[in-house]
Amino acid sequence: MNRKSIRLATLTALAAASVAVAAPMASAAERHHAVEARNTQQTEQVQQAQDQIDLLAAIDEDGFEERLLALPSNPSPQQVAEAMYPGNEAAQEAALPLLVNTPQAPAASHLDGGVQYGWWDTTKRVTACIGAVGAFVAGNGLLVTKAAKFGGVIKGAKLIAQAGNSTERWKLAVAIFGDISGISGVVKACGG
Repeated sequence: MNRKSIRLATLTALAAASVAVAAPMASAAERHHAVEARNTQQTEQVQQAQDQIDLLAAIDEDGFEERLLALPSNPSPQQVAEAMYPGNEAAQEAALPLLVNTPQAPAASHLDGGVQYGWWDTTKRVTACIGAVGAFVAGNGLLVTKAAKFGGVIKGAKLIAQAGNSTERWKLAVAIFGDISGISGVVKACGG
């Protein structure tokens, strides 16, 4: 073989190897983009349903603690949603993804490390926190009584969710309920 043939054969082999390596990468990228598009669409659908309902204002505070006491310990997210919004199926449906997934992504960060939440981010965070605290105290009269000392489950959850950072949320949750098993899950669901 002459030099030109060797170069041509080498380039052909390199091109074939590049295609063989790039093809799986391209299909993986396409799958990733398809999953992202589907997740974005689902998020938009949930947000549209939630935008029509003020989830915090829709919570039925009258008798909330009694409804929580009637729940079993470790209630399902659906049971907690029903306790938060009795008879309001639209609010239950809008809140359920927040109680299941408890997404706590902040809207924006300040330069000093603090987090700035928009009203919708705050609504989602506080609603998820109320649901987490509700599930935590469900069926436990002692924990409901401890929350009552801070104004009730809803007020206690709002205080925890709106604390400045995760350390403050942790301290407040421990102050309300004591350092008991499961408190870290409540703090995490309330924003970290």
